[in-house]
Amino acid sequence: MKRMPHLAAAIVSFFVLTLALIGLNDYAQSIEQEYVNALAPLNLSQTLNGITLQRAALYRPDLLLVYGSSEMTVENTPYQAEKFFATYPTGFTVFNVVNLGAGSLTMAEDLAALGPDLKGKKVVISITPAPFTFSALTEEYYAGNYSRLHAYGLIFSPYLSTGLKFAAAQRLLGHPKTLQNDPFFEFTLNHMVDTSIQNQALYVIMWPLGELQTEIMQLQDHAEALFYLRDHSVDPDVKRIPQQIDWSKDFQDALAEQKLHTQSNPYGIEDWRWKLFQGKSEVPYPAGSGNAAFLNFLKTSEEWPDFKVLLDVLHELGAKPLILSRPVNGGYWTAVGVSEDAQNAYYIKLHAIVDPYDMTLVDYRQYTNDIYFSMDSVAHTSRYGWVYVDQTLDQFFHGNLH
Repeated sequence: MKRMPHLAAAIVSFFVLTLALIGLNDYAQSIEQEYVNALAPLNLSQTLNGITLQRAALYRPDLLLVYGSSEMTVENTPYQAEKFFATYPTGFTVFNVVNLGAGSLTMAEDLAALGPDLKGKKVVISITPAPFTFSALTEEYYAGNYSRLHAYGLIFSPYLSTGLKFAAAQRLLGHPKTLQNDPFFEFTLNHMVDTSIQNQALYVIMWPLGELQTEIMQLQDHAEALFYLRDHSVDPDVKRIPQQIDWSKDFQDALAEQKLHTQSNPYGIEDWRWKLFQGKSEVPYPAGSGNAAFLNFLKTSEEWPDFKVLLDVLHELGAKPLILSRPVNGGYWTAVGVSEDAQNAYYIKLHAIVDPYDMTLVDYRQYTNDIYFSMDSVAHTSRYGWVYVDQTLDQFFHGNLH
């Protein structure tokens, strides 16, 4: 009986701590909401590694979250979406969550960590044909984009199905470098992929510990955002200049500019990129000589199962995504022996996977043979291509994309 006062004190302390953490969380979210528009163009590492700024952006009516990789950043031009929409000309700007080598699994982890906040929200998933057709993302790229918070948010999510989390666990185990210093997480993943009753029960036991660790990392994420705002002078008021976009003029100007930068070759590849090819091989190759390798990679690429995990995350969390694929650089790939029929196999497989989800998909297939849409052989977006992308983003945000 003498221990009861201590027990009562412990219970009171627990509730006081809980209320304090709830208060801190609410305070941090209010500050993040106030400053997120000003932070959008800064491309902070906290944006990539955390979720608090992404979550804040989801709830801003004038921000559109875009997830992607180098196709969003390589071409430094005013036509890039984050620059093109920087002054909110049609009422919004983009909030980029993009980094070199970010693949489908990275994006799946990122979005899963947002949980139910994604429900009913518009987001853009930007991809290129490269990792699906001829160029696997390396372990170094995955490790460079890895966020422990995001990975935990996926595997320990209470909002995703068991089947999806098990499929994701199999994919995460394919990247052992990121698990070397996290024995608890590696142990959990290894037991998740074993479907025996004992291992399923073990996951249930491990889940509260993983969820607790996720909550701790989210609090640390809030703290990092608040520390940044404390240490930097950030004006929450952003410049907004409403204006009517003259798309026809932008297309003409961007095309003329792109042509000036692609005079060294007949494939629309920018001159500085074309120099990298010189002396390595002669083009064109014999017609169809590259089909077998192209189609085999298309069939076996590990990016497809990662992409399926990404689509399942979006579907189960109720997001309203735009899947935005860049077109194959048809002129160049025909020149290196990949026929038009083989190139079309990418679009066919892409639609076969996406269409059952009833998600909006834009693949720009009609521009496959427009040599100025891409700036290089791996379909990074050119100045001219960016105007098409900008127009699509504008239509999607305003609900005019059909």
